[in-house]
Amino acid sequence: MNFHLLKSFVTLADSLHFGFASQTLNLSQPALTKQIKRLEDDLGAPLFRRDRHGTELTELGRYFLGEARPLVDHAERVFSQGKRAARGEVGRLAIGYSFSTVETVSRVLPRFRERFPEVEVALHDLSSAEQMERLLEGSLQAGFVRLPVQAGLAHRRLLSDRLALVVPRTLAETIEGFNTHALPVLQTLPFLMLQRSRAPGLHDHIVRFCESRRFEPRFVQHANESLTILSLVGAGLGVSIMHESALQSPGDKVVCLPIEDADARWDVGLTWRERSADSGADSIVENFVALLAQADVQ
Repeated sequence: MNFHLLKSFVTLADSLHFGFASQTLNLSQPALTKQIKRLEDDLGAPLFRRDRHGTELTELGRYFLGEARPLVDHAERVFSQGKRAARGEVGRLAIGYSFSTVETVSRVLPRFRERFPEVEVALHDLSSAEQMERLLEGSLQAGFVRLPVQAGLAHRRLLSDRLALVVPRTLAETIEGFNTHALPVLQTLPFLMLQRSRAPGLHDHIVRFCESRRFEPRFVQHANESLTILSLVGAGLGVSIMHESALQSPGDKVVCLPIEDADARWDVGLTWRERSADSGADSIVENFVALLAQADVQ
C-alpha cells in the first residue's frame, strides 16, 4: 500500500474539502483527485461522495479511515524519529572512561544529557588501551583516554593532568615537594598506591616516574579507591603520588604538592573512530564532540 495515498485519504477525510486538503498536502487539486481515485480503484469502491452540498465519507470511507489513520500516524512518528536519529537527537552513546578521567567525564556528561535528554548514555570503566581497542572494533563510540591515540582514531585534546605528591598536613613543613631534599624523608614512609587493575596507565606512569628519580619507598601499600588513599594519608599512615585532577577536594588533613617535571604530565582527550567516506557519520558522536568544543572543561 502506498503511504502517500493513505496520507492523502486521511487528510481529505479530516477536512472533507479538496481545496484545504490539497494545500495541506502541498498538492494541486487535480493531483489529489487522481490519488483518491487510484486508492478507490485499488479498493474497488468509492471512499467519498461529492455533490453540490460538499464532500462526505461513504460507509466504506468511514471504516477505512479507522484502519488507515493509525497506520499514517505511526508512519509519521517513525519518520519523525528517523529524522531525529539522523540528527543525533535520539539513540544510544557508549562512552569509555578510565580512572584518571573520571573528573573530566563528571563535568562534561551532565551538559550533554541536558542538551540531548533522549540519548541513552552508557558508561564503561576501561583502561585507555582497552577503550581504544573497543572503539576500533565498534563496541564503543567515544572514549576519554590518555593521549596519544592509536591509528584509525580521531581525537580532541581536552586538558592536561599531572602527578602530585600527597602528604599529611602534619608533614607539610618537612616535605615541601618531590625533590632531592625530600627524598630521604619520603623513602622512610609507607607509600600508598592504587591497585594496578584500577588504573594501569596511571599506575605504570607513577612507577616509571619514581624509578627515573631513584625513589624507592620502604613499603608499598595498595588500595582500591583514591578516597581510601587520601584518608590513609590524612591519618598520617603514609604518602602517595596521585593524579592532580582527583585532588580537587582533598580535605583539610592532607597537602597536595603538584610535581612540575615535564615527564609528570600527560594529556587527556576524547577519542572516537575515524569515519571513512562510505561509512557515514555518527551524528550522536558528532554532537558530543561539538558540545565538547563549545564547553570549557579545563
